[in-house]
Amino acid sequence: MIQDEGLQEIAMTIIANAGASKGASFGALEEARAGRYDEAEVLLKESDAALSEAQRSHRELLQLDALGKVPQVDILLSHCQDHFMMATLARDLVTELVRMYRLINSK
Repeated sequence: MIQDEGLQEIAMTIIANAGASKGASFGALEEARAGRYDEAEVLLKESDAALSEAQRSHRELLQLDALGKVPQVDILLSHCQDHFMMATLARDLVTELVRMYRLINSK
């Protein structure tokens, strides 16, 4: 079994990167709302990079679980999963909203 500290480190890495991704996504939305699409795209790329790091850690967690090395799911692991899912959803929705702002404002 993996030590609790190892699981905590993975969970905190997911939370930190998911938070950075979500923050960059909503920053991109503000930029798009203001008509600054280049800045919005830069922030979406930052969001993607942070989300990729969260996904890497999430994959590691899933692999450990598949090997039977995660003794039980605790509140921290559940919390990191929530952050990961919300960041993924935020990035996807904001990407669409930026496209919509661009389309609407181009007419």
